[in-house]
Amino acid sequence: MVTIDQQIEAMAERWPGFKVVESSASHVEWHGTLAPDKHEHLVRVGHRIPMVLENVTLHDAQPRVQVLKPLLERHPDYEEGPIPHVYRNSSNPELPYLCLFSPALREWDIKDLIAHTTIHWAAQWLYFYEGWLVTKKWLGGGRHVTPNDEEKRLEPAAAPI
Repeated sequence: MVTIDQQIEAMAERWPGFKVVESSASHVEWHGTLAPDKHEHLVRVGHRIPMVLENVTLHDAQPRVQVLKPLLERHPDYEEGPIPHVYRNSSNPELPYLCLFSPALREWDIKDLIAHTTIHWAAQWLYFYEGWLVTKKWLGGGRHVTPNDEEKRLEPAAAPI
């Protein structure tokens, strides 16, 4: 498992524009700007290492990414939901979590550095999101979240990030 200090060190080295806004021995949150298609997006990246006694899944341990500014646009006429490839955030619906990879396929692991995986995936997600705003077609691949998947969403029950 990668420690929070190792995650912070890797982020500082690879993504110096991302600043730690909160951290502890088991939790870290960064804010930073990504501009994959010349449009700047302020994003929040949160990560929490579960305690040994917690009964958690990979869903609970993976990093969570949200777009803070500008807020993601919603298109009610889009047939598969308002925004593709996001998980609902019941505590703040305006800030859904980006669906960056398939936890079922174990594309991310607690041994992975967020700086080497998650930030790149978030930039790629934003690139395809910008295209979707124009075309209403998601060209980024992946599997769209369904209502059944939503029940298994990323949100941890007791530890918000």
